[in-house]
Amino acid sequence: MKENKIEAIDILDRIIIGRVDPHIYAFTTNTVPNYLKVGDTYRPVSKRLNEWREFFPELEKQYENKAIIDEETYFRDYAIHQYLENDLNKKRLKPDDLKDGIYYSREFFKETQILDIENAIEDIKENYQANSSKYEYYSSENRLPQTYHYQRGVNWDLRPNQEAAVNSFIQAVKNGRTNLLMYAVMRFGKSFTSLCCALEMKAQTVLVVSAKADVKDEWKKTVESAGNFSAYVFIESSDLLANENVISEKHSEGKKMVIFLTLQDLQGDNIKDKHKELFGEQIDLLIVDETHFGARAESFGKILKNAGYDKADEKNISKLEDENIDLVEADVEIKKINAKIRLHLSGTPYRILMGSEFEKEDIISFVQFSDIVKEQEEWDRKHLNNDDVNEWDNPYYGFPQMVRFAFNPNKSSRKKMEALRKSGVSFAFSKLFEPISIKKDTNHQGHKKFINEHEILDLLKVIDGSKEDEELLGFLDYDKNQRR
Repeated sequence: MKENKIEAIDILDRIIIGRVDPHIYAFTTNTVPNYLKVGDTYRPVSKRLNEWREFFPELEKQYENKAIIDEETYFRDYAIHQYLENDLNKKRLKPDDLKDGIYYSREFFKETQILDIENAIEDIKENYQANSSKYEYYSSENRLPQTYHYQRGVNWDLRPNQEAAVNSFIQAVKNGRTNLLMYAVMRFGKSFTSLCCALEMKAQTVLVVSAKADVKDEWKKTVESAGNFSAYVFIESSDLLANENVISEKHSEGKKMVIFLTLQDLQGDNIKDKHKELFGEQIDLLIVDETHFGARAESFGKILKNAGYDKADEKNISKLEDENIDLVEADVEIKKINAKIRLHLSGTPYRILMGSEFEKEDIISFVQFSDIVKEQEEWDRKHLNNDDVNEWDNPYYGFPQMVRFAFNPNKSSRKKMEALRKSGVSFAFSKLFEPISIKKDTNHQGHKKFINEHEILDLLKVIDGSKEDEELLGFLDYDKNQRR
């Protein structure tokens, strides 16, 4: 009787697993050498690996750990993959990398170590604590991605140069200007300032378009944290996908909204179902973030064309490329965005300003780093002698000191630029630093190599003092510029 009971318990142990926390696992196999397979499972890892052994009999487990944040929250292997690809530039296995007859899984990563997985998990957990939207997290209650929102705080104050930009925006709109440019250096606070412009014009629907997906969290944090924007909700691509009527529903609830989309998300031959309501919507303010970087890419510039670009503007659309956007393969049709006002944000607008797209009346802000430093010093001069004033009360407190160097290029670079000018190149210095390819190429790495490699290397050697040039000071070799 006792033996029968033990046998029955053994059978139950094999059948009934009980609750198993989701796990991340990794294994190697000689079938796919120099690659690490990274996956997840909701069952015992040993059981999942045995299933994989049908395809990879010689696999060796390298890693196993829980994929949990707390008792209710967990993450998927997608987050690990995202970190490996985006943060560490690890290469995924492609079907062409395998010999015929070998089972293909896209979850193999080249030259990947266990430490990389551990670093990924640490980053995932840190971003969860920081309430970041870098990764998706899942609830054990419904296994759906959790949506995180920032806690609403007090109103943020505009600094004087930000307030000046908002005032210029309102005046330009009153004057009938509809295609505006805000140029300001990094840390100026372009997202906050542009949303304050939206407040002033009482915009119901604001659309932010960016070539860079990783700025989404900055926009989300600004919309949801600042008390100024308590009437607005932040909408992103996943919200449109989950509910194609989310815009009209939010409006019916009396909500205003800031919608964030990337150029990558907008690309395609046809308007996606999730965007149909958006393109039928009257957009009060279209904000093109870092307009110099992505929106002037030849193909993706067409996306915004019906928001106000005309044929005269096409000559200003350059072929700059975000490495995450494949302009060669993208076949973009014109997308109709019905926008009242367009506001372009940029930190490097010089080539734009040299074109004809923006007139003087369209530029609502032109703030360089030296302008911020000047205002910072002026505030200190006026207020710091007051015993009741602290230096951190300066609205520009915390901006770093900057030392600027201006110099002639080295001899070989000067010769190269002169030859470029004679051949009709207008921006010879930019042409000097032109890469072999602007398309991301993981095999030949042409997007990471300069055409004029010899001249550029020569220039860098002179700058760091390892080579001399009569026209150029090797300022990095100057003792006061060296760290001690």
